[in-house]
Amino acid sequence: MQGAMNSLDPLYRVGKQLTEAIRYHERSNETKAWSRAMELLELVGIEESRAREYPHQFSGGMKQRAMIAMALSLNPDLIIADEPTTALDVMIQAQILDLLRDLKKKLRMSVLLITHDVSLLAEFANMIGIMYAGKLMEVGPLARVIGCPLHPYTCGLISSIPSLTGKKERLMSIPGTAADLLNPPRGCRFNPRCSMATEVCMQKEPQLVEKRPGHLVACHNVS
Repeated sequence: MQGAMNSLDPLYRVGKQLTEAIRYHERSNETKAWSRAMELLELVGIEESRAREYPHQFSGGMKQRAMIAMALSLNPDLIIADEPTTALDVMIQAQILDLLRDLKKKLRMSVLLITHDVSLLAEFANMIGIMYAGKLMEVGPLARVIGCPLHPYTCGLISSIPSLTGKKERLMSIPGTAADLLNPPRGCRFNPRCSMATEVCMQKEPQLVEKRPGHLVACHNVS
C-alpha cells in the first residue's frame, strides 16, 4: 500500500481492477463481481460513482482506500499492511488508521502493520515486534514494549521520539550505521552499535527468550 499508484494500473478504471480478482478466484460473473466491488468501495468510504474513474483521478488517500478494498476482496483473515500511511499527510494518515481499525473489528480479521514509525504503532497495535537487520529483537504486548523496553535497540528507538507532554530534553540517537545485510555482523546483529555489547554478543547470536510473561527479548545481557 505504500505505493498505491504503482499497484493500480493507470489504463483501467478502479472498479474494473477490483472485479478482476473476484472474477478469477471466485468464478463470479461480471454482474456479481461488480456488485461485490461496489460493496467494498462503500466499506472503505468511496462513493460507487467513483468506481468508473481512473487511478489518476483519485487523491492519495483514496488510492490507499482502493488498495485496502482490493485486499479485502477475497475475505482474508489477515491483512499485511506495509507502510500504509507513507507519503500521506497527518490527517489522511489518521483516517487510514481509523479505517483499518474499524475494518479489523467489523470483519473480525487481523492486521499485521509494518512500519518504521513507532508512534504509529502506539496508536494501533496490540502486540509489537521490534526488528533490526532482519532479526526480531523484542516481542511483546504494546504497553510493555513501549512503556518498559528491555532490548538496547528498542530503548534507542523509544528515546529518539520527542515527547509532546514530557520534559524537553536532548533526544538520544543510536551511534553507527545500519548493518550491511549482505555481510551482517557475527553474533548479535546489533552488537557494533550497542553500548551493552560484550564478547559473547560478537560470537553468539541471541535467541528470543521470555523475560516477562508474554515479553520476549533476544539479548545476552538482559536478565
